[in-house]
Amino acid sequence: MPVKAKKATAKKAKKAKKANTLAVKKTAKKSAAKKSRAKTTVKKHKEEKRKPAKKSLKRAANKRATQKPAEKTAWKISPENSQSVVEIDIWKKDDLKIEFLKVYRSGWIIVDQLPDLSGYNPDQGINIFEEFEFDKHQLHDGSEETSIFPNGLPAEERERLLALSEEELADEGWTLESVTRFSGPLLVEQV
Repeated sequence: MPVKAKKATAKKAKKAKKANTLAVKKTAKKSAAKKSRAKTTVKKHKEEKRKPAKKSLKRAANKRATQKPAEKTAWKISPENSQSVVEIDIWKKDDLKIEFLKVYRSGWIIVDQLPDLSGYNPDQGINIFEEFEFDKHQLHDGSEETSIFPNGLPAEERERLLALSEEELADEGWTLESVTRFSGPLLVEQV
């Protein structure tokens, strides 16, 4: 019995070796076929002759190459100092005015024309939504919030108004005016 087991194992080993050599030969044939296809493709491209282009096509191609599209420039405006961006929501109703102030750590806007800041007063700042036309803006890290109420308004009424949402304030007849101001020295960078 031990002799038969050796013969069966030897046959399996022989079959495995034969299958392995066949697999190696197939991969060798595939890589050879790939190389030969690549060589013939390169030869074909080298052997082909190009027809000369017509003069009008050459002129049109040269004309397109010489006309460059106008570069679009933009400028980024941002306050130089931290916490120089303030968003002010002013709610008005009759003679009453409530201001909600939110201070941001930083912010910026992108404008498409170089801004004229010759009359800019760093102490007063500038209302960016009123003074500039821009597509992109961003305010970073709102940190400090303050509410300013009229002196004659009772404390209970102040607390009640603070608890209301914007929709509820509007339903009670309050109107909103928003202002976002940059103040202090401004950085203007081309982007």
